[in-house]
Amino acid sequence: MPAALVALAAAALVSQANLAKLVLKPSAVGSGYVLLHRNDGKGTAQRTLDLCGTKNYRSEALRTDRLQVDYLKQGAKLALSNEVVSYKGDGAKLAMREVLVHAQTCPNKPIAFEGQPPLTYKITRISDPKLLSGAIALRIDVSGKINGKHVSAIRFAIYQRVGNVLSGVYSYSVNGVPGSAQQRFVLHAAEASAKALRGQSPGGVPA
Repeated sequence: MPAALVALAAAALVSQANLAKLVLKPSAVGSGYVLLHRNDGKGTAQRTLDLCGTKNYRSEALRTDRLQVDYLKQGAKLALSNEVVSYKGDGAKLAMREVLVHAQTCPNKPIAFEGQPPLTYKITRISDPKLLSGAIALRIDVSGKINGKHVSAIRFAIYQRVGNVLSGVYSYSVNGVPGSAQQRFVLHAAEASAKALRGQSPGGVPA
């Protein structure tokens, strides 16, 4: 194998290993939760940012690696996913700016993207002092019609950054779970993610 390819392969292995250290441990999500690997969880073939559509995310082209895993618990109505992404240059900083712009400008009308039906996304920013400085924590109320039937759901997405690494913590639930309970669940996990990210930064804050 040519030396250049060997170097690239080694860099990829190091990157995956580093990202693997940053994903949440199941115990940080909650008692009884287990980590599940996704078929689309490794590499940059799968996009990272699709908040309020997939347009105007230039940072997607700056990603160098990505690892996403899910957390489930038998019988639980709450599920979680953690995605950690490395970028070249100022890609992670750009990604955070793009998320904020999309959250602030998402139209109050149904939008469709990448095979998703037209749905309305009401995005509300929430806060937690235990998250990293500059964190973007969002509640996403989804509503609309699918095959003529009204649907609604609450999702949460929390984005944090240290240096050239971004961590996204996402939560989903089934009907019957109060939004307040889901918010406590996802913020608990995001606080653990913040601790993991702080451990990667000498100054403990985003660079």
